[in-house]
Amino acid sequence: MASLLKEIQSIYSSLSLKEKNIADYILSDPDGASHSSIQEMAEKTGVSVSTITRFAKKASCASFVEMKVKLASGSEKSDEEGIEQTLLSSYREMLADVRSLSDNQAFDQVMTLLREAKRLFIYGLGSSGLAAQELNYRLSRMGFVSEAVTDPHLMVIKSTLQQPGDVIIAFSRSGQTVDLLQSVNKGKEKGARLIALTAFGNTPLTELSDAILWTIHPARNNFLLTGLDMSMLYLIDRISLHFLSEPEREAKYLETVEAITSTGISSVKKN
Repeated sequence: MASLLKEIQSIYSSLSLKEKNIADYILSDPDGASHSSIQEMAEKTGVSVSTITRFAKKASCASFVEMKVKLASGSEKSDEEGIEQTLLSSYREMLADVRSLSDNQAFDQVMTLLREAKRLFIYGLGSSGLAAQELNYRLSRMGFVSEAVTDPHLMVIKSTLQQPGDVIIAFSRSGQTVDLLQSVNKGKEKGARLIALTAFGNTPLTELSDAILWTIHPARNNFLLTGLDMSMLYLIDRISLHFLSEPEREAKYLETVEAITSTGISSVKKN
């Protein structure tokens, strides 16, 4: 099942509007889709049977039947599985998917851009703002000059004042958020480089990007009671751990730990 979901995600931006309805349905409820007849899926997605057949072929399946078989493999869950096991299984699937989307060459390119950056501006709006704040917290503690920007007006201001040597890290699952794109465009005009963490290719954001790290389709997170995309968190952890393996960065991080400890400030945030 995971390979089919990845295939659908990879072709998503090239699909027609009606085909995207099918993709959204399958990605948001693969188990339900695996139990639907072609007529039921057509009714639920508001498309014709022929559109579903055409979609199956675009998703590298010979027929609708083959697509159902691929969806069914690994989607069956025991009634006794329980919430905890379901959650663990979902996490494993998501992590397996984001690992399979990983490109080591692209990751190395991202790391090089971060190391060479004079300043880092981490952009994210809405739920992506949570990821931006988390990455900023990590990088700041390792000695990077970084700032999380989660307000669209402040993004425009920061981008207007950027210069060569600066790097923008943009979190956007859709890659089409207008406010973010306007700021990113402005930053690029000023000479900043751009790293995108996004779920879709062939978008305005990816076209502007110097390097891209891929996240999973947003619908895969719908069952979670959190705004933070787990695949984004995986990438944040991966970046953090790679830098912490460098003695200089680790020393900076430990210095901040000691500073916090010596002040007596609790590491637990309180309301």
